This record gives sequence, structure tokens and C-alpha cells, in this order.
Amino acid sequence: MGRRGPAPLPTRVKLLHGETRRSRLNLREPLPATDVPVMPSDLLEAAKPIWERVLAAQAPGVILAAHAEVFRIYCESAARYAEASNLLARSGLLLRDGHHGGAPVKNPLCQIVRDNADQVRVLARELGLTPSSLSGVHAAPAPQDSAMLALLTPRGRTG
Repeated sequence: MGRRGPAPLPTRVKLLHGETRRSRLNLREPLPATDVPVMPSDLLEAAKPIWERVLAAQAPGVILAAHAEVFRIYCESAARYAEASNLLARSGLLLRDGHHGGAPVKNPLCQIVRDNADQVRVLARELGLTPSSLSGVHAAPAPQDSAMLALLTPRGRTG
């Protein structure tokens, strides 16, 4: 059984929120490299403009090289969503069933559109791409430069 409750916030986010209690901060939390992810060569063609657009629009350090696989799935799901949505708009919500005398049936593209929309929504939240996922974070200096972190870090140790 997995963890219950909301996912714990990273220490950097807690500091940005103004957390000052040392017991609630993980000063030994591993920090991923701040490199920007490199576009995979086998990324879907339709996903490449999404990759470039989202990375260009993000503040530095939001999507990191460590998030490349999740970001790839996000971009490809967004591309599949757009393609399926366009096909659905052209073909309509209902199709004629060839097996039951032409009765109207739900277009299977409806499920593909819904599945990809759900995937994009979930991954956008994970990657911090939705307004609600960033609502509590305010622009502040990086934690390494923070006077608050200097006060909270035990002497002889680096963040």
C-alpha cells in the first residue's frame, strides 16, 4: 500500500513558503542537477514543438534533466490529445455501427481524447505547469543564496 495523504513538499518549496522549523526541513534532501532536459531524438514529431514551447515558457529550474522522461510523456500525450481531438471534431461524437443496422454508437476517439487529456492534466500538475500547482510558490532567491537557509543550516554542513 502506498503513502497516504498529499505528497510531501520538497524542502526548496517549503523554504519558499516560509517554513522556518528545522524539524520540518530535510537539509540533506538530494537535489537534482539543474540541467535543462535534452530533447530525445525519437520524440514524436508533433511533440517537438510542445517540448520547445513549454521549456521556453518555464522559469529556470522548474523542469530539469531528471524530469526528462516524465516531460517526454507529457509532450507526447499533449500531441496525441491534439491529434485525436482534431480527428474527433472532423468525424463527430457518434458513428454509424456497421453491425447493428447502422445504429449510432459513441466514437472510440472520445476515449482516446479523454485518456490523453487526463494524462496531460496529471503530468502538468506533477511538473508544476498548472496555475494551481504553483499557486503557493512566490518568486524568491534560490535557497543556496537564502539568508534563511544559512540560519537553518547547521555549521559545517552545506545545504
